[in-house]
Amino acid sequence: MEELVKSVKETLNMIDAGIRDKKFPEQMRIYIEQLGRNLRHFIEVIEVTGRENTIQSPISPSSRSAMFNLRKAFYATLSREIKQNKVDKERSLEEWRKVASRIIETFEKRGLTEAPSKIILTYEIKEEDGKRYIAFRDARILYFGLEGILSVSLVEQPGA
Repeated sequence: MEELVKSVKETLNMIDAGIRDKKFPEQMRIYIEQLGRNLRHFIEVIEVTGRENTIQSPISPSSRSAMFNLRKAFYATLSREIKQNKVDKERSLEEWRKVASRIIETFEKRGLTEAPSKIILTYEIKEEDGKRYIAFRDARILYFGLEGILSVSLVEQPGA
């Protein structure tokens, strides 16, 4: 995977240099810029999904199902962290409720409640007043839109 990311970054550097030095024909430039944006998204997703101390939902058909799946993943992580790191369940749940509300608000504000989504939370174990708990650092929401429409004729053509 490291080799692939390295190659993609080299390609991005060539794209950036080509755009900066105006080496691409104008009619191709917008497509090359779009390719650069897509490659940057790819690198970010690879880096985020590979981090340690993350809680991730699978790609889900809607934000609601992504939150449902993330909740299950959170409780599995919480159980493991209680056993391994002696985290405080109540304090960790308090943190979870805040984060869950904020993520739901974000989906609603952006009008993405029915969009296929994946959520990635990054967390750390903090200690306060002698209690260890799960503290969330950031969330990444991957949402997916319509890629295109394919038309398939289901009527047989005479002579075909």
